[in-house]
Amino acid sequence: MQNHPSIRSNRRLTLRALALLALAALPGPAVAQSARQAEGVLAQIDKTTWIAEGQGKRALYIFFDPNCPYCHKLYGMLRADVGKDDLQFRWIPLGMLTPSSLSKAAAILQAKDPLQAFHKNENDYDFAANGQPGGGIEPATTITPKVRQELASNLAVYNGNKLFGVPVMVWTKVDGRAASLTGVPSAAELSSVLRSVR
Repeated sequence: MQNHPSIRSNRRLTLRALALLALAALPGPAVAQSARQAEGVLAQIDKTTWIAEGQGKRALYIFFDPNCPYCHKLYGMLRADVGKDDLQFRWIPLGMLTPSSLSKAAAILQAKDPLQAFHKNENDYDFAANGQPGGGIEPATTITPKVRQELASNLAVYNGNKLFGVPVMVWTKVDGRAASLTGVPSAAELSSVLRSVR
């Protein structure tokens, strides 16, 4: 009788493939984009639908995919800064990395409490009840026309400004200039970004 790989082994291979897919989508650990590109995103930011985290006037926008391991890492790095220094993180969901990304992004936006659903996705990362790797929220079985349009608009702003990879942070600096950063920054880089948000 032939031995079949265990479910855990299959899951590990799937996670490895997901990580490689995400890695292929990134130009490096953290790459600063052009100010013009960031200006373009911020000029259209009102066309996006985001999940607010923290109460503050200083806004840092973050494009993310629910199944992205790098987005999940950035989420973890930002935990200590939620609600501090008048900062608000505005998470903009995309559904682009894997087949379940769109339905997971929809599940977050369609939830009664999108912030709570976002936290479930990240806090249960790689522990979904259905055994799928990536974000821990169950994919939506149906997507409402409203949320489908919201996710399409988020992706249109992302694609229209030629952003590449996730996560992408976009913000206005204290000096009024627009800035963006793609990928996972070092702790020092992230500290610098957070200090520079207007």
